[in-house]
Amino acid sequence: MVKKLGRILKSFVLFLLIVGALGTGGYFGYQWYQEQEFLNNRPKLVKAKDGTNTNAAWQKESTYQKNLRTKYPFINKVSNYVPPRTWVGKDFVIPGLVATKSYDFKKKKYDTATEMTPQGITVAGKYLLLTAYDGEHTHASVIYVLNKKTGKYIKTIQVAGRPHLGGIAYDPVGKNVWITGSIGKSSALMSFPLKEVASYDTKRHAPISYNNRISIPTLEKASTVTYYDNQLFVGFFNMYGRGRVASYTISRSGKNKNSIITGTVDWSDPSGVTSMNKQIQGITIYDDKIFLSQSYGSSDSKLYIFPSTALDALDEKNAELVIDMPPYLEQITAYKGQLLCIFESGSKQYAKPNMVIMDRILSININALFGN
Repeated sequence: MVKKLGRILKSFVLFLLIVGALGTGGYFGYQWYQEQEFLNNRPKLVKAKDGTNTNAAWQKESTYQKNLRTKYPFINKVSNYVPPRTWVGKDFVIPGLVATKSYDFKKKKYDTATEMTPQGITVAGKYLLLTAYDGEHTHASVIYVLNKKTGKYIKTIQVAGRPHLGGIAYDPVGKNVWITGSIGKSSALMSFPLKEVASYDTKRHAPISYNNRISIPTLEKASTVTYYDNQLFVGFFNMYGRGRVASYTISRSGKNKNSIITGTVDWSDPSGVTSMNKQIQGITIYDDKIFLSQSYGSSDSKLYIFPSTALDALDEKNAELVIDMPPYLEQITAYKGQLLCIFESGSKQYAKPNMVIMDRILSININALFGN
C-alpha cells in the first residue's frame, strides 16, 4: 500500500512538473509570438538621402491613436478632440529611431545607429529641433531638424561627443540654440547660432560648432533646459532624491551679449535655485504656469502643473494639476498655447508590445488641461 501511494505521489509530482513546464513554455511561446507580431507589423522603412529613416518606427497612425484613446482617454481628448491653437508638432513622426547616420566612436567611422533615444524638443525659428543620444553609447549624439509647419524631415546635425542631450531650448532674442552637456566632470550649457542650422553641411559629418561653452558646477548634472523671459532655467534630474532648478539670466549687452557668462569665460553663478520633485525630465514655463514632466521606468509618467508663484517650492503638494501620461515622457515645451511632448519609448531599447509607444510628438491644448 505504501509503495502504491509512493508511485501515485511520484506520478502526481511528475504531472505537476509537466503541467508547469507546458505552462511556462506556453507563456514564453505566447510572448515570442507577440514579439514577432509586434515586429512584423512595423511600418515600411523609408529613408531620406542621408540614411535617416523618416517613417514612424513602430506603428501606423491608426494604431497609435487607438492605443492612446484606449489607455489615456483624457490625453487623447485634450490632444485630438479639442481644436489645437497651433498645428506645429501635432503628431509629427520622430525620425531616426530605426536608422540614423552618426559617428561610431568604437569603429572610428560614420555608420548607422539603430538605437537613438529621443530626449529634447524645442521650436526654433522655422524649425522643430529634436535631440537624441545613442542607447548603445557608441555613436555621437544628434539633433534632428524638422520643418515646424509640416513635420518634414530636413537634416540631422552631429553633436560633439556622446552627451545625453536631455535638454534643448531656443533664445529668440539672441537667436541661439542652447543644449545641456558637460565640460570635464562639470555640467555645462552650450549654444550655437540658429543660422548655423541652415548652413550646416551634412556631407562633412562634422560636429556643429558652439559659440558658447559654459560650465555650471552648481548643478551636478544638467538634464533639461528651457528659455523664459531672458533666462535659461536648467533642471537637474535626480533618480532617488529631489532635483534642482537653477535660473541664469542672459546678458543682452557688452562683450558677453546673449550669453549667461558673468565675470569669467569658465563658469557662471545661477541667479536663483529651487528644489523640485525627483525624476524630473523636463520643464517649461507658459504664461503664469510651470510645467514639469516626470518619468522613470515603464510605469505612467506624470505631468505636474504649478502656478508661477510656486517656483521656490516645486513640490507635488503645491501642484494645481497632476496628470497621468504615457511612459517614458522626456522634455516638454510650450508653444502658442500647445504643450509639445517627446517620449523615449520609441527607442528600440524601450519599445515593447502591449505598451503605448509614442513614436510621434504629442501636442496638447494647454487650456483644455484646465477644462477651458
